[in-house]
Amino acid sequence: MHHTDSRTISRRAFLKGLGALALTALPACRRAQQYAIEPEGCPEWQQPGDATCFATSMPWATGAIPMLAVCHNGLPTMLQPNPHYTSIQAGLPAFAQAALLDLYNPSRSAEPTFNGHPYPVAGLAGAFRAWRTSLRAGRRMGFLFPVGYSALREAQVRELKQFPGVSCYSYDPVATTRCTTFKELDALIDTTLGTAAQFLGNFADLSKLISDLPELEQLFIFTPADPAGLHPEFAAALHSTQAETIRFCTLTPDHTAQLCRYTVPLTHFLEEWGADADAHGNLCLRQPVTLPLRPAISEAEALHCLLRDSELPLLQRPDISPAREWLLKVEPTAEKMLKQGFIPHAAPLPTALPRTTTTANPAYYLHPFYADGRFAHNAWLRETWFPLTGCVGTAEAFLPGTGNARTLAINSTLLTACYIPQLSHTCLPLSPQTIGATNISPMPQTAAPHRPSKQLPPARSGTPPQHKGAAKPQWALVINTALCNGCSACTLACRAENNIPTVGSAELANSRDLQWLRIERYHDRQQRNHYIPLACRQCENAPCEAVCPVHATVHTDEGLNAMVYPRCWGTRYCSAACPYEARTFNYRDYARNDQAGTPRPTNPQVSVRSRGIMEKCTYCVQRINAARRTGDSAPQTACQQACPRGAIRLVDLRHEAPAEVLTSFDAPNTRPRTLYL
Repeated sequence: MHHTDSRTISRRAFLKGLGALALTALPACRRAQQYAIEPEGCPEWQQPGDATCFATSMPWATGAIPMLAVCHNGLPTMLQPNPHYTSIQAGLPAFAQAALLDLYNPSRSAEPTFNGHPYPVAGLAGAFRAWRTSLRAGRRMGFLFPVGYSALREAQVRELKQFPGVSCYSYDPVATTRCTTFKELDALIDTTLGTAAQFLGNFADLSKLISDLPELEQLFIFTPADPAGLHPEFAAALHSTQAETIRFCTLTPDHTAQLCRYTVPLTHFLEEWGADADAHGNLCLRQPVTLPLRPAISEAEALHCLLRDSELPLLQRPDISPAREWLLKVEPTAEKMLKQGFIPHAAPLPTALPRTTTTANPAYYLHPFYADGRFAHNAWLRETWFPLTGCVGTAEAFLPGTGNARTLAINSTLLTACYIPQLSHTCLPLSPQTIGATNISPMPQTAAPHRPSKQLPPARSGTPPQHKGAAKPQWALVINTALCNGCSACTLACRAENNIPTVGSAELANSRDLQWLRIERYHDRQQRNHYIPLACRQCENAPCEAVCPVHATVHTDEGLNAMVYPRCWGTRYCSAACPYEARTFNYRDYARNDQAGTPRPTNPQVSVRSRGIMEKCTYCVQRINAARRTGDSAPQTACQQACPRGAIRLVDLRHEAPAEVLTSFDAPNTRPRTLYL
């Protein structure tokens, strides 16, 4: 028989007793923290490994998006705005930051296929030689390209069109005319995806390709969109064509690839060379920050193999990519300008497209996170709450009228339905699951995660904490609520910078989200929406510090409410004491599960938290400490860098303090350092 030693005590009983002891000794605990040493044993407070930053860009239909790829140990860990470009356009959209995940996605195409079965690279190389012969023989060949101006593509297409049988087309729904929905959604789409615009060129559209397809012998498809999934007539034409169809794709084959004879792995934009026009007439350069993580080729390399007697660089890559040679040929100054990342006034300007006021039922819209559905798989975006509706994990359907949120079954796909009084027609997300919707049936709202809008509290003003003359910096985060439109770029930047893992749909349904920064939706008496970024308020009189029995949350002499993760026992007293609901708890080993789903390098300057740890916003203290070592007096938080409207700023209250702040969201006697204007 097993006997329990009377001298032992269970962990539950020990923590219960320790908590009671802490609550009876709050004043002493508070005084002890005045002398607490700087947190130890955490990467945030140690000399970090240096990051290497490379200027590059993401091709996009309405204009390329310049950025910095931040790399540690030779691999990119996050994407940030290009500081040389911020005077032209600030911030970095949420989908562009989340595109980093696709580089490491296990669903990336790993090998060529033929009729749905793996195909050896040697066989594909032989097929390329046959297509090269067909090109030179003047056979009818079609090329479907992405929309946008690419200096490399223009040069290669000029050579392609010297052969009589070549026809070139372009397609991307992001750059086509958009329907009018309602003011907030239209503004949000334009902020995130860019205003609808097209670059003039000699490319025919998709309808022309559909009519030409019966006469083509080969068709090469490079577009990132899924034309067969969005256009049933194109899918039918692909299904019946006798042409050899070749789909170049980065991720697991989409609907278009399933209808094509060949699929070829395509590189991620962080693995390739390029030069694309932005929306302002600049030529944004793109350089590989890593060699392809899987056997893949870029669009420029594929066209090079067709135009030159060159082998397919799938398994063995040359020392110098032919795409780089094309880049230097079309832009001799490109190598010198790579450090800046773009060449000013070296590209054509796009032509803006007006919105259509169609009242079709239903009309289709681009989702600010998922676009036409091409990012619907992205885990970072799927766990980002959509502030306009308070939903997460799904694209929303918008219906005219008023009513409670419901669930729609559209072609066997469940969508959250949101009622908008000013709408005159139903709006469905532009994605393969909803296109051609014939069966729309409302159902009672399921238990999908949803954050309802809150009533905006009455405006109250006050003065911020005063720290002029302090010996050390006194940090505060100033947020202008009038500028925030809920684009969520700050939320994605916080996740990437601070190693915040995804938790999965089941945990989201249990309200176990790990976001350190969330955007809450408030409505005023006129039912107008207001968006408030909420994170740890870094209180000067922090209730969480007083109740922590192990000093895992301490106050620094620079005014930060710091976290020491190795000390944390997960008692959750701090979470119970926080009036702002700013702390999250690792109920499971989310970091390990996240890495198992999408293995990727983490930011080595920030701790990777394990199960049973409390965590929260730290004002990106690792950046503050790095700035101290380099002598930078104006560090920036990740959310500040990413915000396209400049709504967030990290300030030193010794030198810059607002004269008046909004105190409507403040709890009594906490004296928060996160200040609202």
